[in-house]
Formats: sequence, C-alpha cells, structure tokens
Amino acid sequence: MKVLFDTRRIQKLGRVALSEQLLRNAGLEEGDQVDIYFDAITKRIIIEPAAQVAEQVASQNLASGRKA
Repeated sequence: MKVLFDTRRIQKLGRVALSEQLLRNAGLEEGDQVDIYFDAITKRIIIEPAAQVAEQVASQNLASGRKA
C-alpha cells in the first residue's frame, strides 16, 4: 500500500531529504544503513533497511520473545 508523506525537490548531487516522520514510521534513524533498489520496469526507487540490519533486528526480536 502506498502512502504519500510529502513531495520533495531533488537537491544538488541527486539528494532527497526524507522527513523525520517518514523515517520514524519506517523504523529508521540517522546513521542507519539502507539498501537502495531501482525497479526498471516500474521506474520506482525502493529504500529498505540494509539486509544485515534487518536480520539483526529480527534476531533481537526473537531473543526478546517479540514477533517481527
């Protein structure tokens, strides 16, 4: 499901600043690593927590008895 948070202008060097609310909802913080994918068919850019980080979070959740 797509949810529109904001519309941003692309800055010099191709940068796009993500809002604090978007990062919070995605469970991301400053300094977190993300994987960036490009779907050539749909022309969509996909940003996900880095696979390594996602595995660590899942392991922590399992260790604490929480569901992922």
